[in-house]
Amino acid sequence: MTIEPLARADLAEARALLAAACRFDRAAEVADEKLFGAAPAGDAATWAARAGGAMVGIAAVTGDRLRLLAVAPEARGRGVVGGRLLEQARAHAGASGEVRLRTLDLAGNYLAPGVDARDVDSLRWLERRGFVRKVVHENLLIDLRANRRVGADHAAALAAAATARGYQLRRARADEPGLTDAIAAGFGGAWPFEVARALTFSPPGVHVAIAADGTLAAFAAHDGNNQGLGWFGPAGTWPAHRGQGLGEALLAACLVDVAAHHDVCEVAWIGPRAFYEKAAGIAGERRFIVLAKDLRQP
Repeated sequence: MTIEPLARADLAEARALLAAACRFDRAAEVADEKLFGAAPAGDAATWAARAGGAMVGIAAVTGDRLRLLAVAPEARGRGVVGGRLLEQARAHAGASGEVRLRTLDLAGNYLAPGVDARDVDSLRWLERRGFVRKVVHENLLIDLRANRRVGADHAAALAAAATARGYQLRRARADEPGLTDAIAAGFGGAWPFEVARALTFSPPGVHVAIAADGTLAAFAAHDGNNQGLGWFGPAGTWPAHRGQGLGEALLAACLVDVAAHHDVCEVAWIGPRAFYEKAAGIAGERRFIVLAKDLRQP
């Protein structure tokens, strides 16, 4: 078996492997973004394991995050392919000065905010190799079909109510002036990065609320991460404009967009659960477990 850098020319083969290997995530559909896409923390280092010329595993790491590790089903169970790829990722992170390796929750470009809690085999495999459970994250699922709080009429009514209070709600332009800078100043983190990527969606996957004085009051985005899968977020309202129904109205606008292509919208890495329950209802949820390993330990 050999371990070598993964080239973009190998993307079709990588997609096929991810489709077979990832039972709980739609990794094949966003393979380019997850394997080669940028993140606020930097670009990915990505490798492929090959046996007899065939790709049998993939790993990608950025900074201290193991952003992806997958092994073909037929190559599992011998402790070789996954172990070699994990050691490659660990060595790269250590050589870059990192003191830990953490699973999946790479801000701005994550397949999932942790290992799916249903993936018991992967969780046990990581724990046998010294990874320790650190935190649980949760995604919410919003039904986009049999849901009276999703639809163009509902979104229009919420927008009209906001207009009556002096706000203009509209889709952001692809080159919306000052938007990402304002989000960076008001919210920080990876949000400006994700919103910038959502603006590249067609049409732009960002809706904004503008106050009477022309300043930004609120925003909401979809398809800024896992582009094309219809994930919602990030979204935020500046403090001076909270309590005006802007968050609900912008969520509704985004859900109309997502409903054009998907039956379900996934709200990633949620914060205010009660808000989503009230605004759109919760049809289901997914739980993810983040594990980490101290690279200073054997």
